Amino acid sequence: MEKGAASRKDVIRTAARARFLEQGFSETSMDAIARSAGVSKATLYTYFASKEALFADLVEIEFRAKALRCAAPDLGHGIAPALRVLARELVGCWLRRDSTALFQAVCSERWRFPALCLLVFESNQRAALDLVTSVFEEAEQKGLLACPDAKIAAAQLLHLVFADMPLRIALGIEPPSRAEAEATLQAGIDCFLRAYGTPRLASRG
Repeated sequence: MEKGAASRKDVIRTAARARFLEQGFSETSMDAIARSAGVSKATLYTYFASKEALFADLVEIEFRAKALRCAAPDLGHGIAPALRVLARELVGCWLRRDSTALFQAVCSERWRFPALCLLVFESNQRAALDLVTSVFEEAEQKGLLACPDAKIAAAQLLHLVFADMPLRIALGIEPPSRAEAEATLQAGIDCFLRAYGTPRLASRG
């Protein structure tokens, strides 16, 4: 894609994101997005075939960006410190209000547009699971974990460190404080390592 076209597409995305967060998916029209972006409706449809396609694009970018912000931790100092670093980054994304706004916008449309909720679920799960699974595969190769199925173990760790945070955010309930989230995170990692840790943790954790 040419530089000018890429820039125009980003302008459209920015305008659409603002509209969706302000008015919700169902109340936002392609006409309104085009006006906000300063482009014609024909130009808008050149880049995005429908409102659903535009929203799906925003969702995928949102969760891909979250995953990129959470780099794989260094296992050189042991699995426990590495998991703390990784979990804090993942949980931190959910504690930032701007990071959860699009998630809440989708939840508000769950009855009318269930496909959007499925897209968010799959995008979020894929981004987080892929990252944690890759860390666990490396850790097992180094003898730091014993998990026959790294993907299942990754899902279990995410549930342990997040607890009810995603549900609270989806329902518009105040999320836990950072101190509460940290306590839950630490307890979750301790529980996880009791299940999947190896003897090498005694000297490396």
